[in-house]
Amino acid sequence: MIVEQLREHYTKVVGTEPAYRALRTRDGLALGVFEWPAGSNRMGVHFYASAGASQYGPDARHHAVELFVGVEHGDETVLEGFADLALSVLKSGTVPRHGVFVAGDWKVIKGRDFTGWVLTERPDDLIPQLDLPDGRHVVFLDALPVFWEEAEYRHGNRADDLFDIWEAEEVKSWDLSRALPPGIEPRRTGPAAWLGRAAGKDRKR
Repeated sequence: MIVEQLREHYTKVVGTEPAYRALRTRDGLALGVFEWPAGSNRMGVHFYASAGASQYGPDARHHAVELFVGVEHGDETVLEGFADLALSVLKSGTVPRHGVFVAGDWKVIKGRDFTGWVLTERPDDLIPQLDLPDGRHVVFLDALPVFWEEAEYRHGNRADDLFDIWEAEEVKSWDLSRALPPGIEPRRTGPAAWLGRAAGKDRKR
């Protein structure tokens, strides 16, 4: 039932019918991903949206969340990365809010250098809230891929501080070939990273 309600809602917002992929993990979790190729919708990007990132049912919370992402060029690696993100949120049992980071030390989209995602409420309310017949409602968060350095920057700052840098540098979050923006210090590797850590330990003594 919720899949069809989401399909109707997404179709109304995006403007065209999506393709649908039903996914199931080995431990039985079910998740759907809707997909609209670039050029087939009024978003102007290749667009993905989840169906099942939150739990639904009698024991579910009053407030549920689904995720979406727009990219310049979509393919199976982007679909897989986005589905993994939605499954991670589903498995966590939490309902994420604006500014939450889902990050790790691995590349979340094969062939790209992003190691996480930041979930954000769009100021333009791109996908408006969906009110369900039973009184619950669903809100939709934009999933933006982030570099390791951007996730590390978030540890000592607000998510909105990162968004301010993106806005100032005119970062195109839909561009999967984008570079790390000025204002975020690049990650040091090799001898330089070791020397930096050693210098930091000396300063603490």
